[in-house]
Amino acid sequence: MSEYFRKYIKKEHYANHYSNLKFKTSFRNCILEAFKRRLWKETEGDDWDIMWAEKEWIHEVLDHTHLQSNQKINHFRNHYELTRKDLMIKNFKRYKKNLEREGKQEEANNYNFFPLTFHLPSEYPIFFEEFKRQSTNSDTKTAWIMKPIGKSQGKGIFIFNKIQQISQWKNTLRYNQDNPQAEAYIVQKYIADPLLIGGKKFDMRIYLLCTSYQPLTLYLYRTGFARFTHHRYDSEDISNTYVHLTNVAIQKTSDNYDEKLGGKWNLQTLKLYLMTKYGQEKVAETFYNIQMLMIRSLQAVQKIIINDKHCFELYGFDILLDAQLKPWLLEVNASPSMTSNTPVDFELKCGLLDDVFTIIDLEKVLTGNEEQIGGFDLICKGNPIKLPINSTFTTYLGAFNNRQQQLKKIAKSTAIRLAQTYQESQTKAIEIGSKGQKEKEEKDKQMRSSSKGPQVMQNGGNGNNKPNNLTKQNTIIKRNTTNLPALGTVQNKNNIKRQPLQNAGQQQQQNQQSQSNSSKKNNPNEDSMLSANQKLQKLTQESKINQFQPYKQQSQYNEVMGMGVVSRNLQKNEE
Repeated sequence: MSEYFRKYIKKEHYANHYSNLKFKTSFRNCILEAFKRRLWKETEGDDWDIMWAEKEWIHEVLDHTHLQSNQKINHFRNHYELTRKDLMIKNFKRYKKNLEREGKQEEANNYNFFPLTFHLPSEYPIFFEEFKRQSTNSDTKTAWIMKPIGKSQGKGIFIFNKIQQISQWKNTLRYNQDNPQAEAYIVQKYIADPLLIGGKKFDMRIYLLCTSYQPLTLYLYRTGFARFTHHRYDSEDISNTYVHLTNVAIQKTSDNYDEKLGGKWNLQTLKLYLMTKYGQEKVAETFYNIQMLMIRSLQAVQKIIINDKHCFELYGFDILLDAQLKPWLLEVNASPSMTSNTPVDFELKCGLLDDVFTIIDLEKVLTGNEEQIGGFDLICKGNPIKLPINSTFTTYLGAFNNRQQQLKKIAKSTAIRLAQTYQESQTKAIEIGSKGQKEKEEKDKQMRSSSKGPQVMQNGGNGNNKPNNLTKQNTIIKRNTTNLPALGTVQNKNNIKRQPLQNAGQQQQQNQQSQSNSSKKNNPNEDSMLSANQKLQKLTQESKINQFQPYKQQSQYNEVMGMGVVSRNLQKNEE
């Protein structure tokens, strides 16, 4: 995770903490460094969360592998529909014809960003006719460039202007796929008037991240670089690859190679240079056309690529500007080189990969609606996204890359949102727990009340027969007090005999008790305001002071409990 996310977001707020994530890769360059900077763990098994694989692994293994719901991989299954040179041109031509067939001529005319291209040897007769027509209409010999369809880093590329130089394809007009007699190539009309800076040819490497084809979701990285040749351009010297090919793998073998700069310019530096020479409006239009070129390239294969929620793709677009600042698409790389040749290049690619992993969001902390994440800007989500009318930019491509400030800002806002979400979830869990506890208590109460029902029925009725029970209790109390008067009389006699022997303290207590009794008579409402429990408590206190008088105490108890009238009636009946 980016250091800002680790700094501001608490561990308990993560849906999937970064310390639990595992990666797998066979690369030992900036890719491995970017993984380690996020504190993810490397694994050799199949328990990985993200895998940065080679293209060959996708072709051989992915179709026979079941991926878990949490696993991500860096290629779509048939990515070659865009990244293989011959298929890319084939899909562009087909999509352009479909637009023309649908009457969308204006949109079809926008697909003019790739050179005139033929596939050899299958389209050799068509190419031969075009070659003769170009040679007849031009005073100078037209140059053509040959590229193998399945190779990269400039391998197998050469330029020619004579048909005899490709005679090995002349005798293989009928191409046999089972037994090919010549390697498959594409031949393109060479752009003979490229834009030069310091007399040297250059092209641009621009990065585009695709996270989904349905809907088409694209993020464009602000920073790229221009790759320069180390020899001055000469259109007549077609055999010198150091003059015409900008690939680093080729230029680094040149005697003029600058190891300190690596033959690269930052894209922002290039844009500022072009503005000083051609003006801001012209350059802004050129860079906007580059952005639309990249969107249209993926729209042409959108219905062909197998969309998979497990897959994402980081494309490397190679784009050439001609002398009129028109962009030309040379090729699209499925595995752009992540090997650095300078410290600046190293930090650029590590930052690029870190932002890619942030967008993939294995930690599940983003909302998915962010318009900028690090150095990436969202340029398409279903449809191309246009900047506000009052914006000074038409595209952020080549603009200042404020990824550090932007990551810090988004990390803070994300931390606040996750903290609020966590607090709400905790509150909701407490409410659900208390609600469940109340429901449990009510359920237990109902069970207890239902369990008492049979006992009441056995006693001869329901729970509303309280007066009968009360009468029985009164009867029992009456029977227990039949002998109390005699005991009370004997006790009173003893009290009378012992009265002279009482000390002054006992005499004072009796006086206080008599005063309290007289106050009760004067204030009858005071006892009426007391509850039954309070009366019993008071009676108990008085009984501790008074001498033992069972009958009197029993009568007071009956009056407190409201049974005095009942007992007197029963006594009259017996008499």
